[in-house]
Amino acid sequence: MNPRELLYGLRGRLPSLLLIVLAGTGFWVFSHGMTVGSGSIVGYAEDQLHTVGPLQAGRLQAVPVRLGQAVKAGEVLAQLDTRPLELRRERLRAELAQAQAVVVAEQELQDTLLQLNQLQAVSTHSDEARARAELHELDLQVKRLAWLGSRRLVRESELEDARRRQRALAADLEARPGGTARELALMGRRPRSAAEQAQRLAERLAPYRAAVVASEAALREVEFELAALTLRSPVDGMVAGILQRAGDALGAGMAVVTVVTTRPGHIVAYVPERQLRTLQPGAPVLLRRPGSFLSVLSGRVTELAPMVEELLPRARASASVPAWGRRAIIVLDIPVPLVPGEAFRVSAR
Repeated sequence: MNPRELLYGLRGRLPSLLLIVLAGTGFWVFSHGMTVGSGSIVGYAEDQLHTVGPLQAGRLQAVPVRLGQAVKAGEVLAQLDTRPLELRRERLRAELAQAQAVVVAEQELQDTLLQLNQLQAVSTHSDEARARAELHELDLQVKRLAWLGSRRLVRESELEDARRRQRALAADLEARPGGTARELALMGRRPRSAAEQAQRLAERLAPYRAAVVASEAALREVEFELAALTLRSPVDGMVAGILQRAGDALGAGMAVVTVVTTRPGHIVAYVPERQLRTLQPGAPVLLRRPGSFLSVLSGRVTELAPMVEELLPRARASASVPAWGRRAIIVLDIPVPLVPGEAFRVSAR
């Protein structure tokens, strides 16, 4: 066969050969994750989704944010109805004021009673001291009269009268309660020191002050519950979803708003098993946004998951065809603003 005949034969078979080449090329591209370069994989700006909901059941009053709105940490996302707790707070405030007034009144009463007891103790102690001094004088008088009586210088009746008063006073002192100074003070027979008076007053007021503390704790609990009815953003981010509307009845923990944020400069890439050798921790990579060949970002692999997992449908060459790989974290050399979930083509440098 001459060259001209061979050329005419290839021309007739060219469409069939072209289809075979295209089919082989397509199979290779699909088998390599829709990439034509060595080691090119897909990655996404790492997003973190925060779900915001109430800690207790209630009725949603307002949602002052809109979808896609940028919010700061602490900004109000939703407000629940606070009227039941506000009524409870007013009642607890009244109970606290009453308990505080009872403490003031009881303090004045107990202080007065303690002062009266102190005066009575002082009087009793003075009487006893006076009686002991009088007994001491009578003892001396009886000795003197006995000496004089032995010389018949006084009448016997005078000595007997002094002895009778001595015995009566001694019997009176003997009948009085005895004990240590503290025991006598507790019985009101001895005056207390200022420190003991203060301690006694504090002991008597302790139950009333405990009631005040309990009321204050209950009020703080209600204040905390009221604050929890105002749902605030936990982070700086964007409103990713509004799941409930004003007027809806909510259960404890029910999601109301979701906020999405990114870790600045972090990309999550899903590395197919066949490309693990090229993307180990520390490996430098290049990142391109789909449809952009001029804007190239550089980064480095910092983390690599230890186990193989099934890739998300978005990270597969075909959403209906399962694929497996390991998750890698890439940190950009120069952080740039990223949209949560933004896609990149990642290739080894």
